[in-house]
Amino acid sequence: MYRGRVLSVNMVFGMTSSYICSSPCKILFCLVVTAVFGPSSCLYEDQIGKFDWKQSYVGKLKFAEFDVNLSLRRIFVATEENVVAALNSKSGQILWRQVLEKGGQGDIHFLGVDGSAVVTVSGDKVLTLRGWDQNAGYLLWEWPLPLQLSLDRLKVSKWFVNSGNLYHVEPEAQKQVTVTVFKLVTGAKFGGSKLQSPWLADDSRCTVTSTYLACVGAVDGRVYSSNLMLSEAADEVAAGPIAQMTMLTSLGELRDLRAVPGVRPMLLAVDKLGTTAVIAVGPKGLSVLDYKLTQPVEFVATAVGDDGNVLLHLLPQSSEILAVTALNIDNGKQVADLTSQLKYPIGVGKPAMVQAACAPRRERGVGCRFLIQTEDNAVILLHHPGKMLWVREEALTSVVAVEMLDLPVSDTDAAIEKEFDNKELDFGVSSGSLGMFVHRLISQTLQLRSFIMTLLGFGSPPSAGQRAGLVRDEFNLHKIIVVVTSVGKVFGIDNLSGEIIWKRYLEDVTTFTSPSQPMLLFVQRTTRHFPYPAQCALVAKHKVTGEGVLFTFNPFSGQGMVSNDGIQLLGYRVRQALLLPVNDENFLRALLLFDEKEKLHSYPDTGKQVAAQIAHTTFLFTAEPNTGTLTGYSLGFSTAEGLVATAVWEVKLCIDSPQKVIAVVGKNPGERVHSQGRVLADRSVLYKYINPNLVAVATQGFDPVQKYILNIYLVDAVSGAVVFSASHKRAREPVYVVHSENWVLYSYFSEKSRRTEIVTLELYEGKVQSNTTAFSSLSAPIQPIVDRQAYILPGNIEALKETITEKGITSKHILVALATGGILELPWLFVDPRRPVTVTSEMREEGVIPYMPELPIPPDAIINYNQTLQRIRGIHTAPSGLESTCLILAYGLDLFYTRVAPSKTFDLLKEDFDHLLITAVLLGLAVASYVTKKLASRKALKLAWK
Repeated sequence: MYRGRVLSVNMVFGMTSSYICSSPCKILFCLVVTAVFGPSSCLYEDQIGKFDWKQSYVGKLKFAEFDVNLSLRRIFVATEENVVAALNSKSGQILWRQVLEKGGQGDIHFLGVDGSAVVTVSGDKVLTLRGWDQNAGYLLWEWPLPLQLSLDRLKVSKWFVNSGNLYHVEPEAQKQVTVTVFKLVTGAKFGGSKLQSPWLADDSRCTVTSTYLACVGAVDGRVYSSNLMLSEAADEVAAGPIAQMTMLTSLGELRDLRAVPGVRPMLLAVDKLGTTAVIAVGPKGLSVLDYKLTQPVEFVATAVGDDGNVLLHLLPQSSEILAVTALNIDNGKQVADLTSQLKYPIGVGKPAMVQAACAPRRERGVGCRFLIQTEDNAVILLHHPGKMLWVREEALTSVVAVEMLDLPVSDTDAAIEKEFDNKELDFGVSSGSLGMFVHRLISQTLQLRSFIMTLLGFGSPPSAGQRAGLVRDEFNLHKIIVVVTSVGKVFGIDNLSGEIIWKRYLEDVTTFTSPSQPMLLFVQRTTRHFPYPAQCALVAKHKVTGEGVLFTFNPFSGQGMVSNDGIQLLGYRVRQALLLPVNDENFLRALLLFDEKEKLHSYPDTGKQVAAQIAHTTFLFTAEPNTGTLTGYSLGFSTAEGLVATAVWEVKLCIDSPQKVIAVVGKNPGERVHSQGRVLADRSVLYKYINPNLVAVATQGFDPVQKYILNIYLVDAVSGAVVFSASHKRAREPVYVVHSENWVLYSYFSEKSRRTEIVTLELYEGKVQSNTTAFSSLSAPIQPIVDRQAYILPGNIEALKETITEKGITSKHILVALATGGILELPWLFVDPRRPVTVTSEMREEGVIPYMPELPIPPDAIINYNQTLQRIRGIHTAPSGLESTCLILAYGLDLFYTRVAPSKTFDLLKEDFDHLLITAVLLGLAVASYVTKKLASRKALKLAWK
């Protein structure tokens, strides 16, 4: 990474200024020195943003509130990612963002605005009341609420704020409605009351709108409401008489009851037929308005217009148009000024109204803003009349799979390749030097013709990729990032700018079982096989049936590769997927799908023939997380007519005590090992144990004495042999594993020492290599020599990944995502298991440093410098065309892209390289060598005549 320099001159000149300024005649000099060198204490980064970029997100919305003062252009939001933030309503940029605790302790149950504070209630076992400053987002107060609520009681609880108080409303089935009041600035209990409600049941629907509580009775179907703010007493909240209205005659049996977001308390009552009645709530009770809605209730909100309060609702007319209808709440008439059509962006899911706000504009009537969240977690702000302000792709907070692909060649290079592949242009000469010479003449002629046509304006237009700049550069640093999210949305992102090139939403696609088991993304064909287009395959699960879904697409456009726009319903549940290492006749790597009935399927069907040819050397395995059982299968009995997977081994890792498999990590299939051994000080070679079939399995168990037990197994996936195992007592999750070449690195949290520890394992065959040509898991098993060492990392880890390069020559570094928001680039030298306590001269000659249990975290090793990254879930690395450079994408709440050079840029000239000087030196040497040659020949001639 590009490091900076620390310029600290304030202290030096601060000490000398007192001496210089002691003389009155030098006061002017003192002022000049202070003005020039005073602001110069800073961290200097000369290449910030040149090779990296960062994008920040907030996640799926749970609550949203417009600022009361609409001219300030702020929207306060709370999300399912436990984030509280303020968005700029004009641009969609994040003004400030606060990330709460992980898990249930940071789960946000309420967001409201009171005065100059944004109020949130979060937590599960202990509820926390917080107040945030609206302008800067800093914490104003934080109090634990004296409430002990179970998860079920927390789900039915309602909250609202009013006049500096927080109100907690809890309906209890067939009993009462309990209202508790807390002071915002102190968190102390202020008062409360209990409303008798024998008509409530467990499945009763209750909601809060403004200061009113409304519920549907389970027996009589009536809607009950009560104003919780009737009493102005300082010590309790009194509820007036409950207003009741019989809804059976006019509304029928109600299916749902919900509050309408906006400035006026309104209710929407939905019957079984889907008809929605609008109910106005007021001091006099409930009143059903004369008109009904047939539109979905997700599209409704209230706002303030010229004619008083209006009811706004959206109706999708097409995939690109939303119709806005505004009705006067008092008389039900349409408000013509607020009725219009809005453009809806392409590539997002079904919309749902979150919030709306209207305000009068100068000499331009009333302007309304609609905050919409789509089915794919995108957040859109629409403005009346007919304008879309911005779109935020919040689905990028749930990335589950990433691939970086090489870009295609330019149109000119593609034309050259096409010309060389055209056998009709060689005039019968298909091979040999004559054919190549004819090809060269024809290609040069065609290029000259294309150049002249382009100058005259008659040339063919550039392709879409050429216009978008998606063309492979000289060092292959420009790539496209294909990102898959858990909501079923796929993105194509330019790695140099971070711009979203294309996006595709798959409506009925989700992850396997849970978000912890993501979708599977495979690259079936790259751009190396022109004119065949690149192709990717996404294996996921159907939301309704749970069966497998296959989506094949072009990674540079997002377009489907087969009929039905690339989506295929497989008709069976996918248990495992495997990409064959051999291409078919179309340079396409077939995908093998293993279902729950232990049957194999191939995509495309031509892959059966390829799989049958390599069946004797093809194996796959499955892991059951709950039982800890690993099962290996062989394809040895497969034929071109049908593929058969036969179980050949089974390993039960959880025999004595119940354990669950928490991680199964194999090697990167694209990794290359440059060196087969390690040269020792005595010039002998310690050969690496490089088993391409080795997988690392981590299991977590519980013991009554030792509590948490972590077990690590290195298993050969072909033979089922356990090569190595280790057990750590009182060690628990989070566990992260990195597996590369002949070493394994994993981290865990030690309950005994209350710290994060890292363990490294390095496997060697010895000083004699067992097989110098190829490794075979079917031969006699080799018992490797295992070097291991443990280290202490002073921080919490959120992700681990190793760097990777094209040829594997560059040194390996470990990328550690810290909970503090930094990504640490840790050289392998620091975690080398061969680090001795006392270094001998031989070890020093090998470059091994003394053992120290604590691993350093130097500031200059943080590759994202001061750009803090929140909630990092994973890191993806990819090689570039430069052997020294590795490309990195970190994803979580933020996306961060950069490049690193673990061994420095040894294959690239520096930017400040003096080309003029080196050219002059080379020319001087050439002239000098020529002159020297002439002088030497003249001298030799003279000596010959003597």
